[in-house]
Parts: sequence; structure tokens; C-alpha cells
Amino acid sequence: MHSGHQKFSWAPLALSGFYVLVCAFRSFFPRIDLERYCLFDTPLSSIALGRSLATLAEICFSAQCAILIYDLGVHIDSTAMTVVAYSLVPIIIVAQVGCWKAALTLNHFWHGMEEALWVVMSALAGACFITGFVLLDGWLRMLMGVGILSSLGAGYIMLFVDIPMYFDRTRRSPASKRRYLAVWEGIRDALSRRIQTADRAV
Repeated sequence: MHSGHQKFSWAPLALSGFYVLVCAFRSFFPRIDLERYCLFDTPLSSIALGRSLATLAEICFSAQCAILIYDLGVHIDSTAMTVVAYSLVPIIIVAQVGCWKAALTLNHFWHGMEEALWVVMSALAGACFITGFVLLDGWLRMLMGVGILSSLGAGYIMLFVDIPMYFDRTRRSPASKRRYLAVWEGIRDALSRRIQTADRAV
């Protein structure tokens, strides 16, 4: 390695590789966690297995974003940006707790709270990319532009589509029919129960 060249890190490649593999796995064995629906009734369609892999993959994704923003903060000498970078993974770990609570208790409210934390992450990342866009030039500015558009797009979908959908599902469930599970019940349920269906309307 010549002096002055930045040392190559395998971490982003490993994180993105795991994320892509989990996405591929979930595309071959699709499921809807809270409703316990799956396309194929096999052990690989286990709600607990799918949710566990998705949790790790989403943390890997947040770690990739954190590395990018940390490197950006170092490049433009921004302490605030490096602080943001260190906050991203903890935010998404808390979001995953909400996702697990939704999947185990069968309460869509916690999916809405999970998505709200993803919106926070998107807003923080977007603010960093805007700062980078102002201070950088050339291809780095173009990269910041892509980051801004990605953050805005993700934030819009979550804030105006996903979160209202989850809260609406919570409201539409009549109190007389609502049956939320305790966490220990949900663990047992997620390990054993799944409903095979090919109905596109579910």
C-alpha cells in the first residue's frame, strides 16, 4: 500500500454482503411476520428465523450508513457528523426491539414506532448528506446528492405510507377481536405457528 492511500476496509463489503444474502433468502421464503403468513410451509419459513435474520441484516445496513457518515465526518472535519455516525446503530437496535415487540405481541403499533425511528435515522443521514453536498465538489457532491434523494425518498415512504398504515391497522382492529400476546406467548407462537397461503390479497 503506497503512503497517502487510504487503507481498504472489508467491513462495508461484509456488511452489505450479509444484507444482500438475507434479502435473497427472504425473497425465496417470503413471510408476513405479524400475521404469520408464509408462501412455503417449511422450517425455513419460520417467523422466528426470518425475523432474526432480518434484525441482523437491518443492523448491518445501519452500520454501513454509520461507516459512510463517519468517513464523511472525518473528511470534512466535522465532530457533529461523527457523533451522528455513532448514534445510527443504537437507534436501529432500539427500532428492532420495537419490531420484535410487534411480531411477538401481534400489535401493529410497535411497527409504527419502529418505522418512526427509521425516519429519525433517515433525517440524520439526510442532514449529513446536505452538509456534504454544500462543502464538497465533483463526484463526492454527486454522491451526496444521491444520499439526499435516498434519505428523502425513504423518509417520505415511511412517514406518509408505512407509519399511517400500521397505526390504521391498530385502530381498525375492533377491541372485541383484539388479542395481543404476552412476549413469552409470542416467542412460542413465532417459533411454531405459520399459515401457508398464496393469496396476494393478504
